[in-house]
Amino acid sequence: MLPRTRIEPVGLLFSTLRNRTGLQMSSILLNVKFSSSCSCSVEADIESSILDVKSILSEKLQIPTEEIQIILAGRILDDKSTIKDLCISNCSVLHAFTQKPPQLDIKVGEISASGATSVTHTGVKNGEPNYQYFVYCKDCECLRPGKLRVRCLSCRSGHIVLSRDPDNFDDVLKRGRILGECKSEQCDGQEREVNFYFKCTGHQSEEGETAAVLKHVRPNRKRRTCVVCSEIESPIMVFPCERRHIICLDCFKSYGVVRLNERNFTEDEEIGYSLPCPVGCPESLLEDGHHFYLLGTDQYERYKNFATEEYVLQNGGMLCPAVGCGSGFILSEASRKVTCPTCQYAFCGECKVEYHEDPDCQAVMPQEASSQNLNVSEEQEMRARWDLESLETIGRISKPCPNCKTKTEKAGGCMHMSCSRCYFEWCWMCEKEWTRDCQGNHWFG
Repeated sequence: MLPRTRIEPVGLLFSTLRNRTGLQMSSILLNVKFSSSCSCSVEADIESSILDVKSILSEKLQIPTEEIQIILAGRILDDKSTIKDLCISNCSVLHAFTQKPPQLDIKVGEISASGATSVTHTGVKNGEPNYQYFVYCKDCECLRPGKLRVRCLSCRSGHIVLSRDPDNFDDVLKRGRILGECKSEQCDGQEREVNFYFKCTGHQSEEGETAAVLKHVRPNRKRRTCVVCSEIESPIMVFPCERRHIICLDCFKSYGVVRLNERNFTEDEEIGYSLPCPVGCPESLLEDGHHFYLLGTDQYERYKNFATEEYVLQNGGMLCPAVGCGSGFILSEASRKVTCPTCQYAFCGECKVEYHEDPDCQAVMPQEASSQNLNVSEEQEMRARWDLESLETIGRISKPCPNCKTKTEKAGGCMHMSCSRCYFEWCWMCEKEWTRDCQGNHWFG
């Protein structure tokens, strides 16, 4: 059985270990997998570099250090990066393969005497990880920050090197948009389709264990106000309407429960039953039913029951009106007298009350559904637009390269920037050198 992988900030992990043991922890245990049948445990200090890890592997396996390559989240790790910089935690699983280095003609003076450069931990701001993704974890039973991971779709191993970085959720959630070179024994370096998945940061999880990503939940770094209560909260829900209206999660829960009580969800052929933007914008349905986990476990069960009942009704079926039953069924033939196959309650198929002989019953007319839109003022609607232009956002159109200060404008793509002047690789969000933590937390925005 493979070691359990804990995906969470290193600082949080060691704080927990100190609290439990009373000791100052400075080293962690890594499991480096070369194949499904070959793995090696490495004990290393959190300040150790990837080159240090390779050196330990070299001594244990008698493989030249320069021939060892280590992969995390679809990218080959740089020798100068440290375990702490990459937020690699205790019992993490890394993937490795052997590859002879290319023969390069290096001129004198191109490499410094030390051969190393300084590396800073760029994935944390003010002591907190700079998370971009949120997941609903069924083990934690709550909303959690998530990390993006990748594996080969054919052999399911993490020995995959991506052909390019993902730019958006379509790249991650839709198959076939990004390929990678799989280094596992089964695939032997062939180009393969990749499988992106998300992990919860709140508990120690098995390798390959997944959590449901909530693509419409975002950190409120733009400090926008909720369209309902006008408060500034984080994280928030961003609806996919043209104006990108936002709602805080407390108001979203109230909004969802009210609409559920009214049986007033909207059906879509591809999405299923969902909710639109509270302002009433067209084409604004939440695109994944997992978001309704945020209503609470009981309400989510009601949501699933509602969807099932609506499916029965839309296909000519009936729901038993007996108290405590509510079973759904489809009649084999039309009949005024209907008997529930579950509780055997007999009722009138026209007025849905206990069966009666009088054929002139008055069918109960359905109540008119309440308005879908919430009472939102024009000022609230304006302030709650996620992409509203302001002096603050205009000032962020361009950012300086952290190395040479060249002004850079980002017109699209992922957060991984490469300066056109000095070729320094940096993170658009952190405005510091690009690290694996940036890749795991906010690869695309």
